[in-house]
Amino acid sequence: HARGMPATLLVSAAVTSRFPTRLGRRFITPHAHHRTRISVTAVMATTPTDPAFTLCYFDVMALGLPCGMVAAHSGLQWKGKDPETWDWQAVKAAGEAPFNQLPLLFRPDKRTVAHSTSIVHVIGKMAADANTAVGYDGSANEDDFVVSQMITNEASDIYAALQKGQPTMYVAHGTAGKTDALHAELWGSEGRISLQKHFACLEKLVDGDKFTSTQTAGEMFLWGILHQVFLVDQAPFQNAPQLKSFYDRVLEMPATKQMLDGTSPMGAMLQYFVNGPMQEGK
Repeated sequence: HARGMPATLLVSAAVTSRFPTRLGRRFITPHAHHRTRISVTAVMATTPTDPAFTLCYFDVMALGLPCGMVAAHSGLQWKGKDPETWDWQAVKAAGEAPFNQLPLLFRPDKRTVAHSTSIVHVIGKMAADANTAVGYDGSANEDDFVVSQMITNEASDIYAALQKGQPTMYVAHGTAGKTDALHAELWGSEGRISLQKHFACLEKLVDGDKFTSTQTAGEMFLWGILHQVFLVDQAPFQNAPQLKSFYDRVLEMPATKQMLDGTSPMGAMLQYFVNGPMQEGK
């Protein structure tokens, strides 16, 4: 399972020029092979144009795409990890990852946020408070809040189902508990992890091509999971036309296109879930 990010960066002479010469109480000496360990929060606090947060994850979709979608549609200025300085092992060793997992959300002078659904709620509140995305946390009305919360958790359930029944770029079908039975259940019409059943429940919540009266963080998080289903097999959408309309509408948004073409702060992300036996020959 992909997760976690360090609040510690290794900054080399090649990249120190992007930061002020002083970071907190530490100085960066521009020496040929000098490396200084600094905290992410220190960097963020002293950057000329402060981002609201830095979102860090591995270079795969998995939980990176849904969390990135929430960030991309928030209207806030934000950053992804710097591939030149990112050192996940150092972050864990420094105790900067609360649960030693990614994704992580770093905010200037505030507590680091772990776990994808927590990141959804925090970014949603930040955007609503900053008025960069009105009602992004579902605060426009009580029903929006409830629906956004529900579909965020439903998205997590779908992700968990995919983890159980679908091979990934790291774990092949038939290994690590990814059995034929679970794979068949995932793409069938019965069983707890059936995507058809999950999509049928979501279909009842969609109103046209929207779940809420304003765009919400929960919708963007859900879309990031739906897209990964779509990449593997479009069959579950066949009996969920309104859900497909929602998917299509969000797909055409400029911020979504940036997430998919690798030009967002998250950078390029590899497809995480891959074809299994049910997709062979399609």
